[in-house]
Amino acid sequence: MPRPLRVALLSAVATLLLSSCGSAANGSNHPVAASGTSRAQSIAVARKPPAPFRWRTVAPHISVATTDHGYVSFMWMDPTKLKFRFIPGTMWPEKSPRTAADRNPGSWIPTMMAAFNGAFKLQDGVGGYYYRGREVAALRDGLASLVTYKDGSLRVGAWGRDLHMTPSVVAVRQNLKPIIDGGVSQVSKADTPKTWGITIHRTPYANRTLLGVLKDGSFIFEFAHRATPTMLANEAVHAGVQFAIALDMNGIWPTGYVYTHNTKHLYGVKINGIIERMPKLYMTTNNKDFIAVQSPTPIVPGNGMPVPTYPGAKVYTLR
Repeated sequence: MPRPLRVALLSAVATLLLSSCGSAANGSNHPVAASGTSRAQSIAVARKPPAPFRWRTVAPHISVATTDHGYVSFMWMDPTKLKFRFIPGTMWPEKSPRTAADRNPGSWIPTMMAAFNGAFKLQDGVGGYYYRGREVAALRDGLASLVTYKDGSLRVGAWGRDLHMTPSVVAVRQNLKPIIDGGVSQVSKADTPKTWGITIHRTPYANRTLLGVLKDGSFIFEFAHRATPTMLANEAVHAGVQFAIALDMNGIWPTGYVYTHNTKHLYGVKINGIIERMPKLYMTTNNKDFIAVQSPTPIVPGNGMPVPTYPGAKVYTLR
């Protein structure tokens, strides 16, 4: 099915579902679960990838699915079983503090199970940024925010509504307004070319990413190839995403990898073969920020987890 027709179909299905079920479980337009690590939600909740797609478990508590004829891939993550670390780039976010650990890949590689890109450059005026006690750019209420905490948890939501500053906050990365809120795409016909980021060639199509949260609090990272903001958001809504922050876009910047620690080697796999850069990108410091998805306990090489394989996957030996 051609992509424009698929987008129209997804929009119609999403509208029908929302009209019959409500925009959120609480009947409001606010996200049911702006937090992937809500303590109240983590009790007796069996988390699993959403039903609409064929998921393949590629690492403990991490699954991957591809749709739209290979143009879109999702990485599902159970935040109650994983930890998340924000690692600032050497150049972006601009003027970011960096610790000794941020300069040492050995501090994240041994427990890294997956990784994905961060957000836009601050110079684009997309929002605020806070890291380890320093507000590099002023945080703004209402903007979509990705927040990491000292215990390794991660939350996404609207700053000032769902998320607030606390002593346990490590990083706050804001990027535009929410692209999905209350299970509804916030993309509008009134949007300008700048609303969701300027593309390289000034066309609506670009490689795009987002991080969303489901009703059960689990996360979905989405990579979409040559997608409009509408396409990106509609695919995530179809997957059940209730709230989402748009992340980096254009050409080489969107990423998404899964890693397997074998007795002899460390392997990396792209979540979508179209992703331009190799999984080794996050084996060292990078010029842009990224999120390392980590095991909460030391990884025992060769612990029975096979090298990730799925249609279109190419395994790269990194060590």
